[in-house]
Amino acid sequence: DIATFADFLRQPQTGIVRLLPRETYDGYLPIFGGGAYYSFTRLDHAYGYGSDIGLEQGYISVGFAGIDFGFMTNLGDVPIDGVTVDTPAVQYLASFTAPVTVADARVQQQRAWGFSVGTYNYGDRMKATIGNTYAVRSICYDTSDVLVAFRLIRLDSDASVILVWKLLKTFPVPHAGN
Repeated sequence: DIATFADFLRQPQTGIVRLLPRETYDGYLPIFGGGAYYSFTRLDHAYGYGSDIGLEQGYISVGFAGIDFGFMTNLGDVPIDGVTVDTPAVQYLASFTAPVTVADARVQQQRAWGFSVGTYNYGDRMKATIGNTYAVRSICYDTSDVLVAFRLIRLDSDASVILVWKLLKTFPVPHAGN
């Protein structure tokens, strides 16, 4: 995988990562979350410090603790190289403003269960489809706020997924008051 995506991985703010299925490895590996989570800002799998995505029961998800939330969209089988903040389905994610109150963040958490803007669908959980590219906006209060494109490149024999990713944009770290 690294050799296949060597040119892509030479670009700044890109990476390759494996997500292990939470239902299989959580509690069995020495890392909290069992390798099912990943932070694009900390570049690690440890759950609980602002994880941006996770894998569980064949679904990729975003928004895991407290008032943290996020939205993602499945862009389909498109090359990740061409995805930018100007990609039509990504424009909404790039223009979204993080709420500054806990109440408003809770409203967005509920909205993240699934909604549409124009012809594009967004949610906090989507089927992990190998060969598809996704865009995710992950808002982790007091930690990070990022917009990332990722492509699921392979499903391994242990039900883990390998993905390549690129950071599209970082936003100011959000804080929420009462």
